[in-house]
Amino acid sequence: MKMEFKQKQIQQLPLDDLTAEQFLALAIEATKQLGWVFGDINGTGFTAYTNNGFFSWNAEIKMKVLNETATIQSHSAGDEVIDVIENKKNIQKFTSSFNSLKNNLKPETLTIYGSLKTRIA
Repeated sequence: MKMEFKQKQIQQLPLDDLTAEQFLALAIEATKQLGWVFGDINGTGFTAYTNNGFFSWNAEIKMKVLNETATIQSHSAGDEVIDVIENKKNIQKFTSSFNSLKNNLKPETLTIYGSLKTRIA
């Protein structure tokens, strides 16, 4: 009998004091810092892929901002214990990178990030 594990991890993050545009712009920057490769970027979110090499474990990362909440999902094709662990790590890496960016930015810089919406839509 084969045990199957949840192939994806999902976490919801409040926008807090950021606009949806600012949150998304910071999320894109955090994703770039992690070295993930973008597949699609639009005005409400993006899809990116971990870049661990062709023969290594990789996952699809989806971010969607809707109604004052952002949802991030890490999904892999496998159904092994390692997939659960790695998907959780992806979410943790993203939130750590995002929070570091957010905490180190000055309020006036957030205005610049918010104006990036026209370039990503």
